[in-house]
Amino acid sequence: MGEQIEFPKNYGTYMQLAMSALERGNYEEATEHLKKAYQLKDENSLNILLVSSLYHNGQIKEALEYAEEKLAFYEKNEKRLLLLVELLIQSNQFLQARKYIDDNSKSTVEYAINWSQLDDQLTDRQYEKEKERIEYESTLVKKLFSLAAVTQDEQFKLVDEAANLKTENLEKAAPSVFQNPYVHPLARSGYLSLLVERKSEKEFSYSWFGESKSVVPADCQRFDYDPVLVSVVEKIDDYCAQNPSLRELVLNELMTVLLNLFPFISEVVQEEDAIDWVKVVSFTIDGDPQSLEGVSQNKSDYISQWIDKVHRQLQ
Repeated sequence: MGEQIEFPKNYGTYMQLAMSALERGNYEEATEHLKKAYQLKDENSLNILLVSSLYHNGQIKEALEYAEEKLAFYEKNEKRLLLLVELLIQSNQFLQARKYIDDNSKSTVEYAINWSQLDDQLTDRQYEKEKERIEYESTLVKKLFSLAAVTQDEQFKLVDEAANLKTENLEKAAPSVFQNPYVHPLARSGYLSLLVERKSEKEFSYSWFGESKSVVPADCQRFDYDPVLVSVVEKIDDYCAQNPSLRELVLNELMTVLLNLFPFISEVVQEEDAIDWVKVVSFTIDGDPQSLEGVSQNKSDYISQWIDKVHRQLQ
């Protein structure tokens, strides 16, 4: 068979093909031709035709994107606005849909029934999404209670996913995450970071290098704002200014160490010792004795011991 022949970029041809497809109820084909026509003439009348075709073909997200290109055009006409609101509801953009409904539900008699139906549809959709959210959160909380039973990679994924939970559900699963010794230390500190961001005022028992320590997330500094971390990064930038490769290695190592020490970083690392930590880590990487210049033996031993502690905990 010969190769498929592509029609020239002719607006009239695309529109004829699109209208023919619409008459046959083939919205997928119609949409394809309407998009090509729209690339040639992005007219308002063509926009509403394309949006309607996308809507009937189940391409809600794309239909809304095209409609929002001509937002003023839709807002000027109540019938078009009804379609826009329908798309917003189907796209779960409930707040904007509610605003349009409240602003227009009593505006005219002609479309009063339509607005009432959209109001009911919005309420039903919100109820269904809330029901789904409750079921989703309940399932995720159960998984978090059993976090220690899954692989490390799965633990990290579940902690990332936990960011979607309401604070009360984060707090509910926290004791199991914080106290189980088989939860990876970085998964544990990552979970704590979520509660720090939420400013949770509950007190928890937190497993930290074999100790059980009390922690109130609202009283903790966010990891990325921790003054010790800020100081360490500054010292790394200065010390490794001429060696970008070494900088990345030292930064990665010290970030791992500090994440494991979180939220009790200052109990181990003081700001004034930041440069010493940078030098000791540099020495463990490049083996150059000059890296330790200005670092006392006691300080070097202390830092090395804590780095070893961290790596043993990660094994």
